[in-house]
Parts: sequence; structure tokens; C-alpha cells
Amino acid sequence: MAKKGKVKSFKKSETEERPKRFRKYQYLFLIVCEDENTEKRYFEHFKEQIPEDSIYLEAIGTGRDPKGVVERAIEEKVRLATNAGKDVDITWVVFDKDDADLNEKRIQRFKEAFEMAGQEKNMKLAPSNEVFEVWLLLHLIGLSADTAIPRRDIYRMLEDSIKALPGYGGFQYEHGNASVLTPINERGDQAAAIRRAKLLEVAHNGKTFLESNPCTRVYLLVEDLLAWIRYFAYEP
Repeated sequence: MAKKGKVKSFKKSETEERPKRFRKYQYLFLIVCEDENTEKRYFEHFKEQIPEDSIYLEAIGTGRDPKGVVERAIEEKVRLATNAGKDVDITWVVFDKDDADLNEKRIQRFKEAFEMAGQEKNMKLAPSNEVFEVWLLLHLIGLSADTAIPRRDIYRMLEDSIKALPGYGGFQYEHGNASVLTPINERGDQAAAIRRAKLLEVAHNGKTFLESNPCTRVYLLVEDLLAWIRYFAYEP
């Protein structure tokens, strides 16, 4: 993927209006999320880094369970390909483990989410155990893989870590409120989050994903997107 050459001048890609001419885009990058607000807004923030007329990035929130998110992703991939008149280059699916292990039916649907995505061309998964907020928290602190962390504790740790940041002493975390992204984007360390997520995955080696708490594979999506941004930021 790597190119050598001089860096292009960055121009902000379109963020408000849906592009009318897909032909000008060289790469179609679709992200379909479980959450309808925070996750969607998090990924849309990357549009500011995309060179003009290079990557068409679309993030969609669904409000569905893991299998439902994959089903919606398949539908959205077809829709985008039809509108663009060409295949979608990559579709990433983002969802949480949440209560997927609560009973046998939910466990089965969770497994089916992985199976369905595995049968789709150019579709990858970025799940988190237990929640997406694990990924946000890793921007601020590291986590141990030795003890499972309930999501309510992840929310508390996220709030406490943000309160410790200069200028955020009065912060209160509210689940589903995208305001949590402001301190993460302003003060968080993305490179550290990627390193910490990789360490957790290594520590959980040999476990199923349902057993791997805490863990997040959102770093794979972020690495992929950043790699394409760097690719299109260089002129031959």
C-alpha cells in the first residue's frame, strides 16, 4: 500500500452533504455501527483528515444487536454500491458484546454475526468486549486483561479518567452522549490506544471473543483507515 513521494496539501473532504459524484472518489469506506450516536460521530471525525476526492467515508448507526448490525451492513453495502455504480472497497462492522452471553439464544446470534460477516466479500469486524467505550478509555489509560471489567465500571473509569484531564474536572459521563468524544479527540493518545488494544488481544490469546474481557478490535479499523489516508496523502 505504501507510496513514496511528497505530501499532498490537505483539503477537508465533504462532511455535511452527501457527495453526488461518486466517480471522483477512489476508495469507498463504509462503517456500520451498533450505536446510533457516539460510534458514528467518532468515525465521522476522521473525515477531517481525508484528502479531497480520495476516500468516501460513510458511518451509519443502527441501534441493533450484533447480528442485526451485520445484516444492516450487508444491506448498506448493496445500497452504496448501487448508488456509486461500483463495489464498496471495504465495509467495517462495529458492535459490542454487551449481554451477548446472557443466554443461549444471544450467544448463538453473536456467533452468527461473525459467521455472516465471514461470508461477505470485503467485510471486516471491529467488536468490543464489553463495550465500545473500552476503545475510548484506552486513549487515556491502559487496562489489565487479568480481570473482566463490567461495562458500568468501564463507564466509571472513563468518567474518572476524563475528569483527571486539565479543563475537564466537571465532566460527567452520560452513556450515548457524544460529548465524550471531545476530550478523547483533544487529549487522548490514539497511538497509545492502538498499542494498548494490541496488548489486550495478545493477553487474551487462546480465548474466544466472548471470554476476552476487556478487549476491543476497533484498533484494526482505525489502523486500516489511517493507512488509506496516508496512502492518498502522497503524490507519486
